[in-house]
Amino acid sequence: MFMGCGGDDEPKTDTAPTVPDLTLPQTDETTPPPTETETETAPPEPTETAPPPETNGGTTAPEPAPPTDSPENDAPPPEDSPAQRFEEFCNENPGACG
Repeated sequence: MFMGCGGDDEPKTDTAPTVPDLTLPQTDETTPPPTETETETAPPEPTETAPPPETNGGTTAPEPAPPTDSPENDAPPPEDSPAQRFEEFCNENPGACG
């Protein structure tokens, strides 16, 4: 016979073990819900003398883009930048930059 396959000769017991009833002790730490006679009072409304500033959707407008660098509008590059060094090289070597 195989073990664990239910082929034994012992009678089957249909009684399940009993579980004791569990209860939680009550403590005085919780506050009871308010009764109908108790009412909550709302805090007084704040008074304002000036209207709040307008937010226009909560974002600020983006900074305008600088003018495009073109032959008609030759904007100088920032000081000591790679663009400035390139322009200096092209001014010193006009045949190298086309």
